[in-house]
Order: sequence, then C-alpha cells, then structure tokens
Amino acid sequence: MIAAAYPVAFRRYQAADYGSVAALWTRINRELAPEGMQELFERYIATTIDGELKQLLEVFAEAKRNAFWVVEDRNEIVGSFGIESHGVGDTELRRMYLDKGYRGHGIAERMLDHAQAEARALGFTRMILSTAEIQKSAVSFYRKSGFQHIRTEVAEAMNPKQVGGGLTRFHFEKAL
Repeated sequence: MIAAAYPVAFRRYQAADYGSVAALWTRINRELAPEGMQELFERYIATTIDGELKQLLEVFAEAKRNAFWVVEDRNEIVGSFGIESHGVGDTELRRMYLDKGYRGHGIAERMLDHAQAEARALGFTRMILSTAEIQKSAVSFYRKSGFQHIRTEVAEAMNPKQVGGGLTRFHFEKAL
C-alpha cells in the first residue's frame, strides 16, 4: 500500500475512535521501544491508553483552546495529532503519530501545517513540542520544519507525556 496513492483526510477525534487510536499508539510505541526497554514501553502504553486516551475529549476540549485530530485513509485511522494550550500565546503539539507505511509521503508535513494553521486561528503565537532522542526521524523532521531546539533533558520518571527510563528528550519551539 502506497500512502501517496490514497489522499488522507483529517477530522476531529470522536469517542468512537478510541479503539483505533489505542491500537495506533500501541503499534507505534512498540516500534519505538529500544532493546531492553520493551517492558517499560508496555507500561507506558497501558498508562497513556488508560489515562489520557480515555479522557481525550476532555483533555483536548475546544473550550480550552485545544484540538485533537485523527488521520484517515479509507475509513482507517492511520495517524493522530493535537494541540494543547499552554497559556495565552503558547500551544503544544502533542501525540503526533503516523503509521509506518504512511511516512515519507508528505503526510506528516500536512499534519504539522494543519496544526500550525489551527493554532494561529486560535490566536497562538508559538508552538512547543518535545520528542525523544530515539525518534531520530522526528527530531530531523521538526528541525527541517523550522523548530528551534531550546533544551535537552533526561527523563527519569514516566508521566503521560514520556516513557522515562533515562531517555533523552529534546524540546523545541517555533514562532507561529
């Protein structure tokens, strides 16, 4: 299946998408798990699915100036991404996932463009994000997309945004 042959569509997340998004997050996080860290990643998957995913409509509520989208190809969810308000001017790009078979076809660029356009429309002036060093293609993608690296941290503890386990995380920002 070549993703470029099938134009994908973005739409707002709905409660009925829960199972498909949970499966997507599980697949991608299992792909990311470095040798020897699979058990930690399984705990992270379970924690995020049981926590944030069950509350996605609340976490990314429009009333909070937040939004969350799914990426569909022929009624199958192949990606997700959202923006979460961090005050008056800042929004955070969150949960940007795209199935492996859809990468390299310009879809991630379209996802990011969509998120930035929506953020601007909501009045945000800066987008922030973080990603793990192990996600080398994501780090490269954000740099090529104009994001500036602002800090690095070693994430020891697991939380809804990171696996922990001593993985290095890069934080980026971009003026909108």
